Amino acid sequence: MAALEIPCPCVIVIFGASGDLTRRKLLPALYDLYVSGLMPEHFAILGVSRSPFTDEDYRDKAQSFAKEFATDFDQKKWETFAACLHYHAADSTKIEHFDSLKSRIAELSQLHHTGENLLLYLSMAPQLYEPTINNIGQAAMVTEGRAWCSLDRKNRPWQRIVVEKPFGHDPESAAHLNRVLGRVFEESSIYRIDHYLGKETVQNMLVFRFGNTIFEPIWNRNYIDHIQITASETVGVQGRGGYYDSPGGGAMRDMIQSHLLQVLAVIAMEPPVSLKADDIRAMKNQVLRAARIPTELEVPKIAVRGQYGPGQLDGKALVGYRQEQGVNPQSQTDTYAAMQVFLDTWRWHGVPFYVRSGKAMAKKLTQIVIQFKATPHSLFGDERKGKALPPNRLVMNIQPDEGINLRFDAKVPGMGMKIKTVEMNFDYAEHFKAQPPQAYSTLLLDAMRGDQTLYKHRDEIEVAWHIVQPVLDYWDANPEPELPNYAAGTWGPSDSDVMMGREGRKWHNA
Repeated sequence: MAALEIPCPCVIVIFGASGDLTRRKLLPALYDLYVSGLMPEHFAILGVSRSPFTDEDYRDKAQSFAKEFATDFDQKKWETFAACLHYHAADSTKIEHFDSLKSRIAELSQLHHTGENLLLYLSMAPQLYEPTINNIGQAAMVTEGRAWCSLDRKNRPWQRIVVEKPFGHDPESAAHLNRVLGRVFEESSIYRIDHYLGKETVQNMLVFRFGNTIFEPIWNRNYIDHIQITASETVGVQGRGGYYDSPGGGAMRDMIQSHLLQVLAVIAMEPPVSLKADDIRAMKNQVLRAARIPTELEVPKIAVRGQYGPGQLDGKALVGYRQEQGVNPQSQTDTYAAMQVFLDTWRWHGVPFYVRSGKAMAKKLTQIVIQFKATPHSLFGDERKGKALPPNRLVMNIQPDEGINLRFDAKVPGMGMKIKTVEMNFDYAEHFKAQPPQAYSTLLLDAMRGDQTLYKHRDEIEVAWHIVQPVLDYWDANPEPELPNYAAGTWGPSDSDVMMGREGRKWHNA
């Protein structure tokens, strides 16, 4: 395997530099890349927001967060990294602030010998995306945005933009944002981030499926009964009630539409012709386009919403969602959502995919469960007496405890034919003696290298919105009088278990 390509020199501009995402994720991830020797030889990081910080003020604040959130903090390495960290006070929604911003970028480019390469990161409230993108274009910051007009097509400098979620709040707003981006940047320069795709176990699914002949032949409707994708958190909204309770909030929009449908696409995709970004993203888009769009009559059967009330977890009292700061006391926002998805393809016809996500749940867990069909004839159990052996099951843990677990049956040593279910476990940290890199480190490195494999194409986003929008429309038109309908610290509303139980299935809560 060839050594990992080190990115070209560049200036990284982070709009929203004083925000929570930048402090907790972006700066620690960039520092981790530096410690790992994966940052460009010459680079500069420029944080941009309205707060009046100096470079030193900003470095001091960033250091405290690096100590808390970086993988391995070293004071001397931080000092050399921080010398490349700068700050500029500006409002990116005001075009008159861009002359000074461009001058500052040019100054840092000369100081750090980065050349004209520019990575722009939108780490801000979604309502600020459009004016910021328009101002970037109006200020002519994307000087080589169109390859056909470049004077030197082989060695042209690049300007790329990374856009955080939420990417719209419905199909129309997502399509509009794509058009706004397309007026300023080429599609090859737009990086729509999904940190779930940067997680090691999600990426490993490609290797697991297409690098091992023992699994690919059974990865279809003939052998798989159903697939579950779960993302549960033990915490509530953590002070983000105002955002979460907005029209763009809720578990269906925040998690299923964005993250979990992407994971589903990776699980279900056909083998790509290569590992190039365009080939992989084309296969994912094919999966999403095959998803069956539910009708209004089908929604109550295939989708469940929930909202947590007061409860307990590990002996600690938890408040209900409607008691959180910034939340409407009559809020209809879903803090739990589950949905059954069918793919109308030859490989997956008739196999249900169950996706669910919730806050204030019993356990922090992100995992994929592939439940195989039972044997055609049970030699070792009596189905009529309810003593059939449990079917084989493959569990891929994305977080925490990244790894893979396979359940199968074996004979217990000794006289007679006693059968017991056993498990084979593969633990990433234990086997490789290393922790998987942070997802944002992987994704930021790819953006600097120009690799879009783990980023979403515009078509994927728009199609994913169309999959969930009928459910959201139904929920908006039919308020749920029973909310809240699950206690904090539990596994969600009972209706979710009922949805699974209609066809004799159960959620894997472990």
